Amino acid sequence: MRIGPNEVLVYNPEILWHINGVRSTYGRSNWYASIKFDPYGHSVLSKSNTARHDQRKARIRGSYARKGNVNLEQKVDSQLAILIDVIGSKYVSKRDRATLDFGRLIRYFQVDLVTLVGSGEPWGDLAAETDHFDFISIADSFVPFLHSFMMIPLFRDFFVSDFFLGLAGPKPTDEKGMGKFLGIIKGVVEKRFNETSKRSSRQGDMLDEWIKSGLSQRECELELAAQVPAGSETSTTAIRGIMLHLLSAPNVYGKLQEEIATGIRQGSISDPITQEEAKRFPYLQAVLHEGLRMVPPAITGFPKKVPVGGDTIGGKPIPEGTDIFVNLWSMLRNEEVFGEDADVFRPERFLECDEAEKAYLIKVVDLAFGHGRWMCPGKTLAWLELNKAFFRNFDFQILNPESPWRCRGYSSFLIDDFRVVVTKKSADTHESSSGS
Repeated sequence: MRIGPNEVLVYNPEILWHINGVRSTYGRSNWYASIKFDPYGHSVLSKSNTARHDQRKARIRGSYARKGNVNLEQKVDSQLAILIDVIGSKYVSKRDRATLDFGRLIRYFQVDLVTLVGSGEPWGDLAAETDHFDFISIADSFVPFLHSFMMIPLFRDFFVSDFFLGLAGPKPTDEKGMGKFLGIIKGVVEKRFNETSKRSSRQGDMLDEWIKSGLSQRECELELAAQVPAGSETSTTAIRGIMLHLLSAPNVYGKLQEEIATGIRQGSISDPITQEEAKRFPYLQAVLHEGLRMVPPAITGFPKKVPVGGDTIGGKPIPEGTDIFVNLWSMLRNEEVFGEDADVFRPERFLECDEAEKAYLIKVVDLAFGHGRWMCPGKTLAWLELNKAFFRNFDFQILNPESPWRCRGYSSFLIDDFRVVVTKKSADTHESSSGS
């Protein structure tokens, strides 16, 4: 589908694999310049030069892939313990029927996790339930603007031009907005580089690993400035989407609880569950994939540019230089792939097919994280969180089934006011359930 003078929108997964394959000659379009969270330089997320992107990604990949001294699972577990404590101490319903804004609390959880993983110290939003550095407020005001202008080439080029940035661009010395955020990032990185023992993995975080791999101070600032928003908002969307659909389908919720209860009785689930244990529970994995399919981290965007000589897509010639956008929402609800009930949350679709078809469905859902050389480096961390987030201490009920949350769609989702009632599991079932 043509959506602009030089833009085409596709939703066929085969096309996406063709475009994003490791040996593909497609490159990133100029659209990526608009997702520079630090507008004065490129992170791996926004680099459009393929060779430079590959070089930078190779240097940071290990820190995301659970290599080196970054113990991702340990860090997820530490923040999950705080999340459970906050819910248990403040929101377990008694007579006052306290309600939890689950969407907001998960954002605090995610911001603290990403800052802990990235720079060794969480911002402390979760325990205090406070947006300490106004990051969430900045993101909520910035995302609609960003996602609107990035789709219009004329506006996009203007807002990232040296002229505009010199006149009105954010500065690390600003007391609010994106400038304040950049100042926080700059301070964190500067402090680390000023430490005398740069080569020791004192913190065991990604910043340590980046320094070891040879990234400069400025390159570390750019990567950290991209990691906080990109890593926090995408996983937050996935967790909220899975939880909403899970709570809206009592039969699914019950089946998942029973699978987990059986695992606990058999002694095959630790507290908290490990990544490897979670992978062995088929219904849990089906729920996670189905929830991610229903509410992907992004809706559209991330276009690739047709290479020199053009290409043929869907039997139609596409001239060189055309931007190919993906419609993730439509792709993940494609009836030709997922069946006539593609709009229905039904995890069983991943279990009722043979292994070859199941692998194909999972491969399509995984496109939510990109593919090939353009795959999101944070995919490992995202799945680690998803496998741990829906266990074991509490039961949840949507407060207002008629309007469970407020959701606005841009290139990604803005979701808030997702309120739930929380109850503690009874003595005979406290070890058998999903739930944070």
